[in-house]
Amino acid sequence: MSICNNKKYENEFVNKMIAEGHHCERVAGSGSGQNAVCDCVLFKDGDVYLVEVKATKEKKFYMRKGIKEQLDKMCSVASKSRVKALLAIKFKYRGWELREL
Repeated sequence: MSICNNKKYENEFVNKMIAEGHHCERVAGSGSGQNAVCDCVLFKDGDVYLVEVKATKEKKFYMRKGIKEQLDKMCSVASKSRVKALLAIKFKYRGWELREL
């Protein structure tokens, strides 16, 4: 998936969370830096989440090695920061699934 498409789904996720009454912000440059650990930061129901946004046209989300390493890094930072980690998956043509990590 290209950076342009990633940004599209990240913005869609942010707008969805705002529409549901939560505060959510996209992290600028999240896909291009080695030090970036998440795509968005979500404030929901008194909790803070580091969020990684992924999209797939498959019926299942396949956790490839690179994605697992990326999520492990995000979870490590979230744990040290005493916040939660969340994977937001956009299943194209079917909607969103949120998985707390």
